[in-house]
Amino acid sequence: MRREDIAVPLRHYLVPVEGRPNLVAMTAPPTPRRLPPGQSGNRQLFADANAGLARLEQAMRQWPTPDLVTRTLARREAVQSSQIEGTQTDLDQLLVYEATLGLDGLPADVVVTERYVQALQDGLEAVRVRGRSAIDLALVNHLHSVLMQDTPEDFPKGRYRQEQAVIGPLGGRPEDARFVPSPPDRIGEAMQELERQMLQYQAAEDEQFELNILAQLAIAHAQFETIHPYKDGNGRTGRLLMPLILAAEGYPPLYLSGALLRSKDTYYDALNQVQIKGNWVPWMDMVSRAVVESANDAIAIAEDMQRLVAEWSVKVSRYRGDSVARRLPALLVGHPVVTASQVASLLEVSDRSALTGIYALEEAGILSKGNEKKWGRTYHAHAVLKRLNQLPVRVAQRPR
Repeated sequence: MRREDIAVPLRHYLVPVEGRPNLVAMTAPPTPRRLPPGQSGNRQLFADANAGLARLEQAMRQWPTPDLVTRTLARREAVQSSQIEGTQTDLDQLLVYEATLGLDGLPADVVVTERYVQALQDGLEAVRVRGRSAIDLALVNHLHSVLMQDTPEDFPKGRYRQEQAVIGPLGGRPEDARFVPSPPDRIGEAMQELERQMLQYQAAEDEQFELNILAQLAIAHAQFETIHPYKDGNGRTGRLLMPLILAAEGYPPLYLSGALLRSKDTYYDALNQVQIKGNWVPWMDMVSRAVVESANDAIAIAEDMQRLVAEWSVKVSRYRGDSVARRLPALLVGHPVVTASQVASLLEVSDRSALTGIYALEEAGILSKGNEKKWGRTYHAHAVLKRLNQLPVRVAQRPR
């Protein structure tokens, strides 16, 4: 990152890096309370994103089992957000790990992905209880410590980095880096300012317009990545902020990582445009597009799950209404990989009854055995997994 690469208005935020005479770092500019004129991106796309969020909120009220749908969507988010950082674990493997708590035959980074699930659940529970006030630096540091709990003992979990970070290119000279974020001694102040201005956002009395919720989450994520407060885990921690901000304001915790994963290079480039050029347009367009795609996807998945459960109900209609074979299919939307003991616990039945029901669903083609040599005795609802493994459908480019 060279001084001449930085937009002129941002150059006064550059500071020298101690011990590196040819290197400058970007002290994070103040968190914007409003986007600069003309910087909110494609107006029609932004309007589509707000409409998509409202449509998802309305559709969710009609879902018979919203908690089951959102349970699997949260796990898909964990997989996709982690894959942005290079993990290899897929959704099937994460669900197998959760069902068996064993690593036999699974990639080692399945644990990394499962920690994302834990962090997301902790964050959602916090905002469910305390609303927007829950999104403070204590929570952000907690999320980071959960994500990074398996790192070596001396790794700074939930604590800011004490060394200068340099972001890309790998193996290249630091002077040619894509971005050099805040020096360590500037991180604390920048994070406090981010918390005050955006994480716990409230419209001030002297502000003419309240900042739109989508602009809030877009600004929060971009500013967090600009500060880059931690030694590692910044991307995953920053992406957690977006569904938490939505959930804290009463919206469905929409998950954007599938759309961001498919366009990973564009995602990084859009953030970089904010960081070194002060150009918010590519990032706002990316967030708007991801919201449209993800909202459409969540609605379509819920509808497809309802159709699947209806089809399964026909296949098991010959069994008693209180039998496992009749009761389990609806639960597979939220638990598409199960063990007999899990089924027994979910339905409060004996292991024998659970197995009898599982065998009935195997016969009906609803469940099939996993790879027992690797994973133990797991049973998979492949129709659910196949649907969840599809990335969101792209939205067409909109005229400005």
